[in-house]
Amino acid sequence: MPEQSARVQLGSAETAEVLKHFELPVVNEVRAYERGSRRSPKAIIRTLGGTYLLKRRAAGHDDPDRIRFQHAVQIHLEQEGCPVAALVRTRRSGNTRVRRGSRVYELFEFVSGTRCDDTLGQVNSSGGAMARMHDVCMGWSGPVPGGSGYHASDDVQQALDRIVERFDETRDQCQALGATFEAAKSKVDALGWADLPCTIVHGDWHPGNMLFTGDDVVALLDFDSARSEPRISEFANGALQFAMRLGSTGKAALPESPNLDAVCAMRRGYDSGTFEPLEYEERAMTPWLMIQAMIVEGVVPVAMRGRFGSVPGSVFIEHLRRASSWIEDNATDVIEALDRLPGSST
Repeated sequence: MPEQSARVQLGSAETAEVLKHFELPVVNEVRAYERGSRRSPKAIIRTLGGTYLLKRRAAGHDDPDRIRFQHAVQIHLEQEGCPVAALVRTRRSGNTRVRRGSRVYELFEFVSGTRCDDTLGQVNSSGGAMARMHDVCMGWSGPVPGGSGYHASDDVQQALDRIVERFDETRDQCQALGATFEAAKSKVDALGWADLPCTIVHGDWHPGNMLFTGDDVVALLDFDSARSEPRISEFANGALQFAMRLGSTGKAALPESPNLDAVCAMRRGYDSGTFEPLEYEERAMTPWLMIQAMIVEGVVPVAMRGRFGSVPGSVFIEHLRRASSWIEDNATDVIEALDRLPGSST
């Protein structure tokens, strides 16, 4: 099994050259910031006038049109009062990015906050922040690059085939996952997916992409996957990410069932933060979209690297099959959880 890839670092000369493009106070300290993607190195820049975060885009996330779109979204959100880390513009051209050879860099004002500590209050706040973002972007009139999310993803069957080639013992589980994914897709389509309006979504809504002060979200991070699609796609994935984290026992990479109180808290937060609460059809889609998001997020890295994090691929695929089957078998409970008070038993 291949080892986990080493984290890429920013070089000192590289950092100094990029920082010359910005009008910064005297720099006191530069140190690596080892969070997020291992392929996208970051550094904390401490100056006499404040603290900043320098980021180099990972290969594959450096398309100029997509970066312009993503930066436009971030600036729009900042202007509307949404909690995002402000982009710093270059001193001469006023750009929000610097290109050095084939590499692209961004500089952000650093936001102090804590990482998710798994409280329902934070789940609720995350739902409210998501709703606020969707509302202020619903009338987006700027250009939007092509691309789609996990619903009806074309990558699933190809990934499953590659997994079977790597681990023949997963053949039955992969076949079951493929059937579960297609069944979930059909359920979502039958509930009217094609008729839903689109908005700009973050595209990677999970606890690691936000900072908190207490229960309040103070910064949304990493807009590298921003795109246009129905809001319920993001809601379902966000509910999955928080609910599976809160459902974890610490013994496995993925718990076998979501924490339904977290699902409920996400919906309560979302509806309290939007002018347009989730419709019945959207809530009915949620468990089936959760299944799709779970399968896509699980099988693609296993197909690429033969593992999920530190968990061997064959072990993880069996775990994924059980977890997705739980949601499939208990879809009614998930939908009912969207309509009850957090912590209640009915």
